[in-house]
Amino acid sequence: MNLADIKDIRAQFPILERNTPTGLPLIYLDSAATALKPQCVIDAVTDVLTNRTANIHRSVHYLGDEATELYETTREITSAFIGAEPNEIVFLRNTTEALNLVAKAFLGNGRIISSVGEHHSNYLPWQSHNIHRLSLESNGDINWLELEQELSKGDVALVSLAHASNITGYMIDLKKLVDMSHAFGAKVMIDAAQSAPHTQIDVAEIGCDFLAFSGHKLGAPSGVGVLFGKAELLEEMDYWLLGGATVESVTQHVIEAKNAPWKFEAGTPAIESVIGLQAALIFLLELGMDKVEAHFTALSDFTRICLSDNLPLVNIIGGAKMQQGPFSLTVPGISPHIITRGLSDRYGICLRSGFHCAQPLHDFYHLPASIRLSFWLYNTENEIEQAIKGIANFINVVR
Repeated sequence: MNLADIKDIRAQFPILERNTPTGLPLIYLDSAATALKPQCVIDAVTDVLTNRTANIHRSVHYLGDEATELYETTREITSAFIGAEPNEIVFLRNTTEALNLVAKAFLGNGRIISSVGEHHSNYLPWQSHNIHRLSLESNGDINWLELEQELSKGDVALVSLAHASNITGYMIDLKKLVDMSHAFGAKVMIDAAQSAPHTQIDVAEIGCDFLAFSGHKLGAPSGVGVLFGKAELLEEMDYWLLGGATVESVTQHVIEAKNAPWKFEAGTPAIESVIGLQAALIFLLELGMDKVEAHFTALSDFTRICLSDNLPLVNIIGGAKMQQGPFSLTVPGISPHIITRGLSDRYGICLRSGFHCAQPLHDFYHLPASIRLSFWLYNTENEIEQAIKGIANFINVVR
C-alpha cells in the first residue's frame, strides 16, 4: 500500500474520526486484541437488524430465507478465504470456542503436544489431557528438536500450536509443522487468531487438520469465530452442545444428528455477526491479502527501527531482529499499566498492558507483565512513532 491507499483505507473506519478525551486524534494500536470495524461491516450488520431479522434454517418465510442465504453465503466466502470447502467451516463464537470444541470432541487417541507460549485459549482447554508443552527458543520459535523427539515416541494424537504468537509476533513454519507431525501420525490444530487478519492462509496447501480464527480480530463484529476441520474429521466428531439446530429429528427413542458443520452450531447463532464477517472478508479480499501483508511487514520493519532508535534499553520479548508485530515490551522497574494509562489519558493512544492472556510465556522468559503495541491495515508509521516516543517520554518522567 502507498500513502494514498492508507488515506482511503482509514476513511473507511469511522471510529478514527471520533474525539478522544484528550482532544487529540485517536491512535489505535491494540488490534491484536480487537480490530476496528470498517463502514461496510457496520452497514452489513445494520442492514440485517433493520431489514432481515429472522432465524435461519427454520423460519419458513421470506425473511428467514434471506437471513439463511446470507448466513450460508458467509460460509462459502469464509471457505474461499482459507482454501477450504464450505462443509468444512463451522461458525462458533470465537477462536476460544473452536479450540474447546476440538479439545472436547476430537476422537484421536494419544497425547497432545502444545507449547508454553500459547494464548490461554490454546493452553487451558488441554489441561485435562495428557499433554506435553514444548519449550521456546529465545526468538519465540518452538523447539523443533524437542517436537521431533516427542513425536518419535509414537503416541501423539494432536499437535496444537499458534501460527503467530500474540506476544512475540513470531510465526512458525506451518508446512514444516504439518509435514513433521503427519509423518509420525499426529493431526495438527492451528490457532490462526493472530495470523488470519494479515496473512494469506491456504489450508489445502498447508495440509493442517484443524484451524481456528476470530472475526473480531479482522474487522468483523465480536461473537463469531471460525473452525476449519477436514470434512472426514468433523463427521467423526460428536457434537458438543446439544439443542436446537443440531438434529434432523428427535423422538422419545431416536435422535438423528445433522451432518457437519451444522451439528456443531447449536441454538440460534450470532446471525448479525456472521453476516458482518462476510462483509469483513470481502473487504479484505478486495484490498488483496498480499497488500495487507506487505503493509503489515513494512510497519513491522519500521517499528523495529523506531524501537531501536528511541527505546534501546527496553526489553522486546522474543527480540526484534526478524519478528513481525505485535511487539511486546517490558520496562524494568516501571509498571506497564502506568505507561499505557498515561498514553491513553495524555495522548489518546490505545496500547495494551498485562500478560495478554499468555502468562505462561511471560513466566517461561522470567518476565513481568508487558506493554503490547499491535497494528493493522489502517495504521501509519507516524502513529507508531508517536506511540514509541510517548513510551520513552513516560519512562523518563517516571524515572
